[in-house]
Amino acid sequence: MAGLTDCTPLTARLEAHVEQGAPLTADEQAHLRGCASCRADLQLLRELQLALLEDVPAAAPPPALRGAVLAAALAAPTHPDPARPDPARPAGAAPRRRWWPAALSAAAMLTGALTFTAFLNQSGGVAGVLPDPAVVVSTGPEMLVASNDRSGTLTVLRGDRVRASLTVGGRQTPWFTEGVRLGDRIFLADAANDRVLEVRAWPLQVLRQHRVPDGVAGLSAVSGPGGARVYFKGVRGEVGVLGGPQVTLAHETGQPLADVMDGVLLFGGQLFVTHHLSGEVCALDPDTLAVQRRLPLGGMPVALAPYEGDLLVLDVTGRLLRVSTAGEIRQRWAVPGHPDKFSVSGGTALLSDRAGTVTRVPLGGGAVTQTTMEHPMDVLALPGGAFAVAEGRRGLRVLDSDLHTTVHLGQRGQLLPARP
Repeated sequence: MAGLTDCTPLTARLEAHVEQGAPLTADEQAHLRGCASCRADLQLLRELQLALLEDVPAAAPPPALRGAVLAAALAAPTHPDPARPDPARPAGAAPRRRWWPAALSAAAMLTGALTFTAFLNQSGGVAGVLPDPAVVVSTGPEMLVASNDRSGTLTVLRGDRVRASLTVGGRQTPWFTEGVRLGDRIFLADAANDRVLEVRAWPLQVLRQHRVPDGVAGLSAVSGPGGARVYFKGVRGEVGVLGGPQVTLAHETGQPLADVMDGVLLFGGQLFVTHHLSGEVCALDPDTLAVQRRLPLGGMPVALAPYEGDLLVLDVTGRLLRVSTAGEIRQRWAVPGHPDKFSVSGGTALLSDRAGTVTRVPLGGGAVTQTTMEHPMDVLALPGGAFAVAEGRRGLRVLDSDLHTTVHLGQRGQLLPARP
């Protein structure tokens, strides 16, 4: 292989790739495709992360944790099998040290009392990791950004500063579709890995993984007299509560990841759920999940938000509707393209279209306006009428109420020149 024939230099690069989201070069990726041994190392390193992620108490780890784990792993003896030579090792080279299993063993002894905090990339500047943002969630003074990169990078931002990041891995490349906040917790839907991650934003750590069979299309989190609940809409038509009951609205055969989209909203004592494949918004009892009525709106409704006692319903075929809770369409706006996410601030709705546009809709009247972006995946209303837009591989933008860029953070967290 022309670019990379020795596996040894890739060891540290794999660690940086999984821990910090550092991109691999074309030669390194080509080597991985052709080397089963290095692919196994990468998988084991991801499993090491997951072992530290799951079911651990929120206790701060000793500062030397990471060094202790790696030191124990590197001190482990090498046991090559002479009957199975490493095809990627040049003739005459020393046997490769197989240290990932030892690292897993060392980690397993520590996880009963430690958290994943030791693997955070704490940063006081803008040099952190911000690859391929897909979902952005407000945590109060900060934002959490989930990226659909190979490592599944989560990043906490305060203003234009990257405070911390970690990677969550997964059997498949993560595909984050939705994020919601409940108190100091954030829930992130990962449709590719059939899970919802429960995350604490600061100190940044994954507290739990909730398994949702067949993938997650939408989330909503509420806290009230009935307690805290996180509702989900599954890809195949299920609606349920994490850790609780669920019902099936329809029996679907599944969808490509790019088509996984639906909205869930508890509003006015009812749980509203879009079912874009049938053109309906369904009203459910939030306690029993019994379907009370179906609102046939047509098109492909995919997202919901409350607005002055009514529902705002985004239709990916190019409509924004104002709908009463009884199903009456009171107002409609024609919008260009096929937007699938939106957020509302005051009297303004901002819609994101993955094809490359962001649309501003003044709900009280006025012209619908647009601005072009490379690949907007999600939009979040911020205080003061601003919006944050997760722009995929272009990073994260903050727009003012006139859609002018005020802050632009690139893939590596660098602050880029703001431009309209």
